Amino acid sequence: MDSFQQIALLKIESAQDRTHAVSQEVSRALNKVYASPGSEKILLFVGQAASAVRDALETQKQYCSGDLLSAPELEIRLHRITKIIPTLHLLIGFIQGSDIPQCPAQLIQPLRRYTQSVLPNSEVIVSAKSELNYSIQEIADSLRGLVSGAGNPFIGTSLEVACSQLPELLFVMNIPAVESEQILIHGILSHELGHPLYRKHGLAESLLPKISIRDDLIQSLVQSVSEQGKKDLEPGAELWFRERATAQINERITQWVMELSSDAIGIRLFGPALFFASTHLLTSFSHIDHCSKTHPPSRLRLKLMCKMLKALYPVEEWDTPLKEFLHAWEEVSSGPIAVRQKFDQIAIESIDTDAALTLFQKQAPASFPRRSVTTPSVSSLTLTGCHLSLSSSYLPAKGGPWAMKCRSTSCQLSMRDGMSICADSKRFRVAHMKAAR
Repeated sequence: MDSFQQIALLKIESAQDRTHAVSQEVSRALNKVYASPGSEKILLFVGQAASAVRDALETQKQYCSGDLLSAPELEIRLHRITKIIPTLHLLIGFIQGSDIPQCPAQLIQPLRRYTQSVLPNSEVIVSAKSELNYSIQEIADSLRGLVSGAGNPFIGTSLEVACSQLPELLFVMNIPAVESEQILIHGILSHELGHPLYRKHGLAESLLPKISIRDDLIQSLVQSVSEQGKKDLEPGAELWFRERATAQINERITQWVMELSSDAIGIRLFGPALFFASTHLLTSFSHIDHCSKTHPPSRLRLKLMCKMLKALYPVEEWDTPLKEFLHAWEEVSSGPIAVRQKFDQIAIESIDTDAALTLFQKQAPASFPRRSVTTPSVSSLTLTGCHLSLSSSYLPAKGGPWAMKCRSTSCQLSMRDGMSICADSKRFRVAHMKAAR
C-alpha cells in the first residue's frame, strides 16, 4: 500500500468518525420534545444520511489497495461521498432551539396549520436563535439535490429513500431566542411567510417589469460625478459608469420589491398584527431611514403597511388610541427618506411612488390559493370581559378572514384558521392566541 492509498484509507476512517458523531448527536436530540414534527423529520433524515455515508465509504475501502484507481480518481470518488458531511452538521444546527423549552409551543401548531393552508404540502420548523432577526429558509429542495445528478453515489441508497419522504416544502424559521416567549412581536413571521409565497407565485415576473429606473436620475448622477472630477467623462468611462450604476440600482430594486411584496402579503396574512409588530420591533434598534442592498428603509415599509391597512380595514371604526397611533405612523412614514448613497436614493425614488405602492397592494392577493368567498361564518368569544366578533372567511376586508368590527373599547381582534391576533391598544403590540373553534 503506497502513501496515497494510506491517506485515502485514513480519509475514509476519519469521515466515518464524523458520521458516528453525527449519529450520536441525533440520538441525543431525539430525546427532546419538539413543537413541530418537522424537527424530528430532519433528525431522522440526518440519521439516515449519516448511515448512508458510512456504508458508502465502507465500500470504497477496496479501492485503497491495488491499482484499480489513480490517486486523483480515488480522491474525487471519496469527495463525492464525504462532501455532504458538513450539511448534516448544518441540519442539526437548524433544529437546535426548536424544542419546546426554547420555542413558543403555543404558536407553532396554529402557525403550521396556517402555513399549510396557503402553502400546501409544507412543513414548518421554528427555531429560537441568538440573533435579533427573523428569517425563513426552504431546505427540502436542497436536500433532494443531494441525491440528484449522474454518477451520484447515493442513488438507490437509504438516503434517496429519505429524500423521497421529505415534504414538498420544508421551512426553517428563526426567531430571536432572547424574546422567544414574547409572542407579541412574532407577527413578523407573516412577512417571512411572504417570501416563499412571492417566489412560488412568480410575483417578480409581474412586478419588476413595471418598475423602471428614471433615466434622468442616472444622467444627473453621471453629471455630478463629472462635476466632481471637474471634467466630462470620456464616452467609454461614462458608459461603464452608467452600466455599473444601473446594475447597482437594479440589484436594490429587485431585493426591495421582494421585501415590500412580502410586507404586503404579510398584511394580507396577519392583518394589523404585522404592522404593530413591525413598529414595535424595527424602530427599536434600526434608524428609520436605514437601508441596505437587500432591505428598503423601514419608513418606506411602514408607509406601505399604513396604506394597505386603510384600504383593507375600517380604521375609522377602530378605538381612538389605535386610530391616533396609525395616523401618527402614517404621517411619519410619509416624510422624506434621508439616505447617503446615491444608488439608494435613486432606488427609493423609483419605488416610493403611489403607482408602485398600489402595485404591491394589488399583487399581494395573487400569492394566495383561489378560494370562493362566501358569507363569513361569525362566532363570538369573550376575552377579558370584552365581546369580540370573529370571522373565518378569507380576504381581509369587510367580508374577509379577519374580524372587521370589534365591540371592545380596548382591543381589535383578527382571526383565521384558529389563530387570532389581538392588537392591544394600550401597548400597540400584538398577542397571538389559539381561539376556541
